[in-house]
Amino acid sequence: MKNTKLVRFVNEDRLGGKWLSFYRETIDSYKQWFLNEGEFNRPSYQACHNAIKEHMPELEAMWLSMIELTEADDLEARLLSFYCPSPYISGCSQAVWSKYNPVLVRNYDYDLALCEMRIMKTRWFETEVIASLDSLWGVLDGMNEHGLAVSLSFGGTRERGVGFGIPVILRYILEFCQTTQQAVDVLQRVPTHMTYNVTILDAAYNVSTVEISPNNITRVSHIPIAVNHQGEYELTDYAIFSKSHERKKFLIDKLYDPTINIESFIDSFEYTPLFANNYEEGFGTIYTAIYNPTLKATEFRWPFNIRRYKSFVSFEEEAFWVTY
Repeated sequence: MKNTKLVRFVNEDRLGGKWLSFYRETIDSYKQWFLNEGEFNRPSYQACHNAIKEHMPELEAMWLSMIELTEADDLEARLLSFYCPSPYISGCSQAVWSKYNPVLVRNYDYDLALCEMRIMKTRWFETEVIASLDSLWGVLDGMNEHGLAVSLSFGGTRERGVGFGIPVILRYILEFCQTTQQAVDVLQRVPTHMTYNVTILDAAYNVSTVEISPNNITRVSHIPIAVNHQGEYELTDYAIFSKSHERKKFLIDKLYDPTINIESFIDSFEYTPLFANNYEEGFGTIYTAIYNPTLKATEFRWPFNIRRYKSFVSFEEEAFWVTY
């Protein structure tokens, strides 16, 4: 059975009607997800507010503006903080091609029905950001006007703790950081509620992959690859299901193959083992994203050779359906 998904490119400098329209369209589904373990398992409004002020104070005004714009009630305000939210798990392969013209390339693997598939260009604070969105205002992957690019992947274990959903932390990074080291500092400081791997590339071609977990153990390396396990030999049920170790070996082989160029490396994300087509079980590749810090430009790819090129200079709004 074929699956379809609506893709939307949205250009809105400030928080406004376009963002609000999507919020109203999806908030009921988000509340259902937020409460799937019961309301008493979610933190209070005051706990959410205190956590934002303590860990990401620059985002407090934005969070309060969202509450005002949406006329959010207590539950919706807590949800918008994405502090100690319900668990969510995705696939993903990501790597940095570092020869001559470094780019960050990633496949996003997830349940089609749950993916927002909105790519927004914004200037919510003083920095322009192009990002694929999740959690209403969070970031799955993206780049800012300084050429700082980030991408997340699930870390492979269901361990949970007290912290924020990683998409909101990546939003914070793109709004307020300019370099890889600044992004690493944020990931070492701001707590997350689950295990994630974040790959970072900046305009000076500094690369880091940060493995974070809710027990506040953060591993930082210059390895330009992240998939769905942490460390060298971690073997979890999810790593086995998602073929995480096979994908990592494939990426390593490609990166160090002297016969491979940048185009063939990027093209390899459209084929197995990096490309997943298990859509019926909620694990299919939804899109490929390429971020070029030198050109301050991006490319997004979907099955059947659908491609779009966007930059901070040229970002045309559009919407179209993709068949999987």
